[in-house]
Amino acid sequence: MKKKKIIVDIERMKYPFTGLHNYCENLYKNLLNSNSELFEFHFFSHSSVNLPEDINRMNRKLIEKFFLIKPKKYKLWHVTYQDSKFVPNTKIKIVYTIHDLNFLYTNKSEAKKKKMLQKIQATIKRADHITVISNFVLNDIKKNLNLYNKPVTVIHNGVTVAEYPNFDRPKYRPTKKYIFTLGTVLYKKQFHVLPQLVGGTEYELVIAGILPDKDYVKTIEAEIKKNNVNTQVTLTGPISDEEKYWYIKNCSAFVFPSISEGFGIPPIEAMVLGKPVFLSKHTSLPEIGDKHAYYFNSFDKKDMQKVFTEGMRDFVENNREAETIKWGKKFNWDKASRQYLEVYKQTLGIKSHTVNKKIQEKISNITALVIAYNEEDNMESLLQNISFADEIIIVDSFSNDNTVEIIKKHPKAKLVQNKFKNFSEQRNFALAQTTNDWVLFIDADERISNNFINEISTLPLKNKDIIAYKSHRKNYINKKIINYSGWQNDTVFRFFNKKFVSYDEKKWVHETLLINGKNKLTDNSIIHYSYKNFNELKNRTIFYAKLKAKELFEKGEKPNAFKLYIKPIYTFIKHYFFGLGILDGNSGIQISYISSIGIHRRYLELKKLYNTIKKAPNLE
Repeated sequence: MKKKKIIVDIERMKYPFTGLHNYCENLYKNLLNSNSELFEFHFFSHSSVNLPEDINRMNRKLIEKFFLIKPKKYKLWHVTYQDSKFVPNTKIKIVYTIHDLNFLYTNKSEAKKKKMLQKIQATIKRADHITVISNFVLNDIKKNLNLYNKPVTVIHNGVTVAEYPNFDRPKYRPTKKYIFTLGTVLYKKQFHVLPQLVGGTEYELVIAGILPDKDYVKTIEAEIKKNNVNTQVTLTGPISDEEKYWYIKNCSAFVFPSISEGFGIPPIEAMVLGKPVFLSKHTSLPEIGDKHAYYFNSFDKKDMQKVFTEGMRDFVENNREAETIKWGKKFNWDKASRQYLEVYKQTLGIKSHTVNKKIQEKISNITALVIAYNEEDNMESLLQNISFADEIIIVDSFSNDNTVEIIKKHPKAKLVQNKFKNFSEQRNFALAQTTNDWVLFIDADERISNNFINEISTLPLKNKDIIAYKSHRKNYINKKIINYSGWQNDTVFRFFNKKFVSYDEKKWVHETLLINGKNKLTDNSIIHYSYKNFNELKNRTIFYAKLKAKELFEKGEKPNAFKLYIKPIYTFIKHYFFGLGILDGNSGIQISYISSIGIHRRYLELKKLYNTIKKAPNLE
C-alpha cells in the first residue's frame, strides 16, 4: 500500500520558548518516530527553524499567508493552531487543532474578539476533523462557535521532560528554599499575585519565561516593592531546557496562578518530577491538575498563603510524590501522537486495525497472552493490536504506573496480577491462566501486522505435527530499526500449543521454550520496539545481568578474571565486527558497548554473591 502524504504545519516553531514551539516540536518528532506504515509526513515550516536534514520540509513563502494551494499528491493538511494563516483553499482534507479561545478572557475590545471568533469559525467550516487539547476548550468552543456536527477529538498534550542530572549552572541560583513558576510573562498568567505569597515567609520566588510585555513586568515589580520582597523574587527571563529541569527539580513547589489556559504544560512537567503543584481554578487547570494539585480559592494574600501552607503539609505528611508522578506521566506524547494518527486515519477514511470476519472465524480459540510491568506507554497500542483474539490475558507484576487502569478499561482484557520472581516462572504462571490451547505470547513492546494475523489464520492448528511457530523480529531503538549488531538473526517463539511446551525455569532471563514436538518459521516477522533510547537499553541490560548472575549462582558457576574482563571485550568484538554492528553506525557502537557492559556486570554480580557467602557468619 502506497503511503499517503500528509502536511503538518509546524511554522510556529520560529518562536522559541513558547508553548506552540514545544507543541509543534514534540508533534513532528513523535509522528516521525511512529514509523507509520500508512503515512509519509511533510512539515510546513519557516526557513529559520532548525530541523534534521533528512526531514521532508516545505519552507513557507510570504505569499502563502494570503493564498495557499498545495499539489494534489498531498491528501491531508494538519492546521496545528487556531490562529494559523495557512489553511489551503483546495479540496485537501483538513485536521484543525484548536488550543484555546483565551482571547475571550482578555481586555481586547468586543469587536476584536468577534473578528477573531469569525476567523476560527471559518476554519472550522473548512475543516474535516477538529482536535482540541482539553475538555475545557471543547466546552468553550461549544458555547461560542458552531461545530457544524464535525467530528471532534480531545487529545491532551503530551509532556516530555528532558532530564539533565549533571547540569548545575543556572543563571540564577537561589540562596534558600524557593517556589518556581514558568511561562510567557503576560497578564493572563497572573504572576503578579505571587510576590505576596512569599511575603513574610522563608521562601524565595523564581519566575522564568520570556518578557514580551514591559508594562506587565513593571506591574510585577510594583507588587514586589509593595510586599517588600525585593530580595526574595527573581525574574530570570527565558531559560534553557537544562535550566528548566534544574529549577523544577530543586524547587520546593511549583505555582501556576494563570487565569487563561487551554492546557498548561508546565504544571504537568513539575508533577512528572514529583513536585507539589498549586494552580488557579480557572479554565483548563482543574482538568489538568485534577485531585493531584492544590488550588487557590482566590488571589487574596491570606487565602493563598493558607492554601500553600496546608498543601505543603498534606503533600509531605501523606507522601503524595508517587501519585503525583503517576498522574503527570499520563500525559505523554507517545499516546498523543497515536491519537493524532487515528484522527488522520478517520479523516482519510482508513479503517483502524481490523481483521476480516472470515479470518476472525478461523482464528477463534486463540489466547493473546502478555506479561507486563509499568507498560503504560505501550498498553493501549498493544491491546488494540491483539484485539482480534477471543481471549486476552495480561499478567501484571503489580505495576505502579497507569498500566492496570488501561487494562481495566479494555472490554476483552482479563487482568491477573502475580509477583515477579523471574521471567521463566512468570511466563509459566501466565500460561496456566489461559483457557485455549493455542497461545500468542507477545511482549508489551512487540506488535504484529495484519499479514501476521492472516498467516496464523491459515496455519493447520489441528495438525499435531507442528506445535510451535517461531518468527523473526525486526528490532527498533527509539523506533529506528537496527539491521545488524548481532540482532539480525533474532528469532522468538510467540505462537504455540501450550499442551506441548513450557519455559525452562532453570533459566531466569532470556528464557527458553521447551518444545515437545516440531516447530516451523513463520513467513511474517514481529515488530519489536525494543527500547526508547540507549539509556533504557543499558538499564535493562544491567537488570538482566543481575538476574543472570543469580541463575548462574544457583547452578554453581564461578566467576574468574577471564569472564570478568576478557569475555566483555570479546562480546564487543562479536557484536561490532562479527555481528556487523559497524554497519549500524553509532547505534552499532552503543549496542556493542552496552552488550559488553552486560557481560561484565553479570560476572561482577556473580562475584558479589560469592563474596556475600564468605562474609556470612558461621552459625554452626
